[in-house]
Amino acid sequence: MSVKLLIVFYSRYGSTAKLAESIAEGAKKVDDTEVIMRKVRETAPESVIKRDKRWYEANLNMSEKYPEPTLSDLENADSIVFGTPTRYGNMSAELKLFLDTTGPLWATGKLIGKVAAVFCTNSTAHSGKESTLLSMMIPLLHHGMIIVGIPPNIKETVTAGSYYGATYTAGSTGELPPSNEDLKVAEALGIRVAEVAKALQIGRRENNA
Repeated sequence: MSVKLLIVFYSRYGSTAKLAESIAEGAKKVDDTEVIMRKVRETAPESVIKRDKRWYEANLNMSEKYPEPTLSDLENADSIVFGTPTRYGNMSAELKLFLDTTGPLWATGKLIGKVAAVFCTNSTAHSGKESTLLSMMIPLLHHGMIIVGIPPNIKETVTAGSYYGATYTAGSTGELPPSNEDLKVAEALGIRVAEVAKALQIGRRENNA
């Protein structure tokens, strides 16, 4: 029996997508894990996006690579990892808008007991990565999800990421690439989410046997 791990994220210039890809790589190292990646839609008008060539081109490339998530994607996943750039110490409007559409799943309890994790990027070193991660957990707790972070035995957390989730500082226009440590923390998060989801799946199957 395989574990379905869904990664849902928003990314403007591709920085958050880079962390998402590293999380996916980590999850795939866990046997019988299927990874699905989805990018939430842009909320800005196309006329605004086109004024910024890098934004416009990045959006085209990511839209071709990552379909938009649906509520069925969330319902069918065993575990879900959410990612966003920071916006004033909180999640982006694009991801929040998508989460605000999940009311039908809350009303029917479809996400209860699913494993969840969070990750983010930001433009400067002290612009609210951890507050963003913590605020992202709130709607997931309302859904009854089981949130996992990154344990301190991952040595790269001394200089990268957070116990609350994977992070990296990308610069104001995403010009800074993630460090090897940033990517290792993201990969470790993917492994951890997949392992916990798999362990829960095995336990539930044995209890129902």
